[in-house]
Amino acid sequence: MEISNANSNNKRRLIYVDASGEENNTKFKISIFDPEKNATHTLQLLDVDNNNEAEKFAIFYAVFYIKKHAYTNCHILCDNQSAVNDVIIEKIAKKYFIGVSWIPREANQIADKISKLEPTLKEKEWNLLELFIDLVREHKDMEIDNNDELIQKYKLEIEQLKKTIDTKNKKIKNQATQITQLKSKK
Repeated sequence: MEISNANSNNKRRLIYVDASGEENNTKFKISIFDPEKNATHTLQLLDVDNNNEAEKFAIFYAVFYIKKHAYTNCHILCDNQSAVNDVIIEKIAKKYFIGVSWIPREANQIADKISKLEPTLKEKEWNLLELFIDLVREHKDMEIDNNDELIQKYKLEIEQLKKTIDTKNKKIKNQATQITQLKSKK
């Protein structure tokens, strides 16, 4: 595993990403460009049916690439605003201290050209990326489901506590009435 020495002068490692559609946007490829290593990677996506989703996959792959090489102080640049603002991507970027920003399409020409080339990565990389994304999305869905379940659970507990309080208040009132009746009989 390679450790980046880019932090020695606090220089940020920029990673450019892009996606391109082929065959009337029925097939998509993603690319990443790491200028510091002059590294380019292109991956054919399977079962992705729109450009916004493909752009998100490109960002996910960049995160995967950064973590795989244990790079630090990285910033991913993407020309798709929707992908950059995706809630899941924002959370992952924050968790791993990776910046993600939108850049104009004109500033992303190298990654754009790379995304149109033949894939350099094997289907194994796609399978790993897809697994990573599925796990992330499943975790996000579980968080939402768990929140809904917790809310329902707390509402039920509150209702039960209200009933218990009402029952105890009735018992106290009955006991007070009985005590008052006993005092008046004396």
